[in-house]
Amino acid sequence: MKIKLDYQNFFNYLIDTNICKQNELEDIQVQIKDSKTDHWLLNFADGSKLVVKQEPAHRIYNSSNMISHEQHIYQLVTSDPNLINISSLLPEIIHFDRDNWILVYKSPADYITLENYYETLSLESDSKNGQVFPTSVAELVGTSLAKMHLETINFQNAYKNFMKEVQEEEFLYQFPYSEYLLDRVWHESLFKFPAEGFRFFDFYQRDDNLRKTVKHLVDHHQRCCLTHNNPQLNKILIPRQWQKRLSEYSDENLVQLIDWERSNWGDPACDLGTAIAGYLLAWLNSIAVHPAIKLEQSLQLATIPLEVIRPSMVAMIQTYMQTFSKVVEESSDFLKRVIQFAGLALIYQIVENILSHKDFNNQGICMLQVAKNLLCQPEKSWTYIFGVTGL
Repeated sequence: MKIKLDYQNFFNYLIDTNICKQNELEDIQVQIKDSKTDHWLLNFADGSKLVVKQEPAHRIYNSSNMISHEQHIYQLVTSDPNLINISSLLPEIIHFDRDNWILVYKSPADYITLENYYETLSLESDSKNGQVFPTSVAELVGTSLAKMHLETINFQNAYKNFMKEVQEEEFLYQFPYSEYLLDRVWHESLFKFPAEGFRFFDFYQRDDNLRKTVKHLVDHHQRCCLTHNNPQLNKILIPRQWQKRLSEYSDENLVQLIDWERSNWGDPACDLGTAIAGYLLAWLNSIAVHPAIKLEQSLQLATIPLEVIRPSMVAMIQTYMQTFSKVVEESSDFLKRVIQFAGLALIYQIVENILSHKDFNNQGICMLQVAKNLLCQPEKSWTYIFGVTGL
C-alpha cells in the first residue's frame, strides 16, 4: 500500500485519479460510513453519490484482499451474458486501484438502505401497528435473493474457471470468526479479542451443544450457487419510491446489494437466514433489559414486537420459495438450515459488536439465547418465530 487515505490526501486522490473534478468538490458532503474499514460516502450537489472503500492495512498483510475479491465478483457478473439479470443487483464499480486497495462505486441517488428505510418509517409511525414493516418490501428482497441463487445454480464450473483466471484459488465461502467460534479458542486468539468479549466466551465456550451445532452447520455448508453471504439490512438498497417503481415496472429488479467482499460459492440458506436475522435484530435491539426481568418477559416488552416483524419474515420466505422452489426439492432440510443460519448471523453480530468494543451486556445475553434456540432447536424456534407449526 503506497497511499493510506486520510483527511489530508483524500480529495487530492479523487482529483488525481479523475474520479472527481475540482469544482465538483466545492459543495460535496463526505460521510464516514465505517471508520473501522475506511469506508466513505460522497454526496454531490447534483444528487449523485459515490462510495469509496480502502482495504484496512491489517487485512492486506493477512492476505484477506476482500476489496480485490469484490472487484472480481463485479467483473464476473458483468462480463458473462448469462448473468445479465444478476448484474442489476450490484452497484457499478467505476474505479479500482490495486496498488492501494481502493475501490469506488456509484451509489444510486434515489435509493436507501433497508435499515434506514425502516428507521425512517418508525419515526413517522407507531412501530407496533405493523406499518413500519410492509410485507411488499420483504417480498422484493426474497425474490431478488431467489433469482440470484436460481440463475447461478448451474454456474459452478464457469465460476471456478474465472476465479482461477484472476488467481483466487479459494472460491468457496470462508466463514468469518472461525478462530473464535468453531473450536476451542487458543490463547493467541484471545489476545486479539477485546476485553468486552471475555464474558461472551465464557457463555459460548461452556455450551458444548451450541458450539458443536455451529461447527456442524459450517462443516456441512451446502454450496450450490453464487451467494452474497452477508445481506444484512444495511447491505440492502431499495428505491425511496419503491411503491411507484413497483407499480410501473413490476418485472424490474428494484433491489441492490452492496459490500460483496464475502460473496462466494455458497449455501443459499445462509443468504436467506442472514436476511431473516436482520428483522430479528430489529426486534432484539428494542427489548427492555434489566437483571430483574426474565428473558421471556424482556422479549415481550420489546418496542418492536415479534408480531410486527413476523409477517415480513414469512412473506420473504414464501416469496423466495415460490421463486426458487427447486431448492426444497433438492434439499429437504433447507428451511431448517435457514433458521439455523439466522441464529448464526445473530452470533456474528454479537462478535462484530464486541470487536467494535461494545459491551456484551444483558441485551447481548438475550440475543445469544435466541441465537442458541434457533441453532439447537430449529423446529421449536420455527413455531415460536413464525407462528406456524412444522418446517
